[in-house]
Amino acid sequence: MMEKQELILLLRKERIDDFNKAVANKTNYDLQNINLRGRHLVGANFKHADLCGAYLANCNLKGINLSRAKLEGASLHRAKISGVYFPKNVRADEILNSINYGTRIRTTDSDEVHESDSLISNNTND
Repeated sequence: MMEKQELILLLRKERIDDFNKAVANKTNYDLQNINLRGRHLVGANFKHADLCGAYLANCNLKGINLSRAKLEGASLHRAKISGVYFPKNVRADEILNSINYGTRIRTTDSDEVHESDSLISNNTND
């Protein structure tokens, strides 16, 4: 079984076939907070990847299946996403905001309270 660092190295070197072989039988693999800026990742098997917090700016992701991937906090700034199959829990406006403005993706099924949520005050007397 390959370690996370070995998987990251394969992706950074754009060795997509080797990466796909390494994750072929996995239903959950950790790629959290990975930085793949500018990589050509067409054909990568990210269907079951945990890409929370991943930085995928300027990546070519055309046609990738992300249908079961975890994308909370990922950034797709200026990524090429034609034909990408996104998970149901990611709204289209989140994808567009991430691509156009570099915002981090928020998913709709997260029950977690984000640290920035504590900054919002319910006090209307301010």
